Amino acid sequence: MQAFQGWLTTSPIASWLRSFVAIVLTQAVAEWTTTGAFTFGNYQTWLLAGAVAIIPVIVRWLNPSDTAFGRGSK
Repeated sequence: MQAFQGWLTTSPIASWLRSFVAIVLTQAVAEWTTTGAFTFGNYQTWLLAGAVAIIPVIVRWLNPSDTAFGRGSK
């Protein structure tokens, strides 16, 4: 369990996954408020929103001052 918690705090994949889940859930709730139901008929919008979640991870990776997983990390 300790190794998994460490991975969650230092892995760029875990960072992307957290962003992905938050954005996809936000998109799902937004769709629910407009249509009144969760449907997978518009799954492309959910996937596009989730793909956008990679942007903060890339920004952190490009930042040499980011000690977690930036270009300047060990």
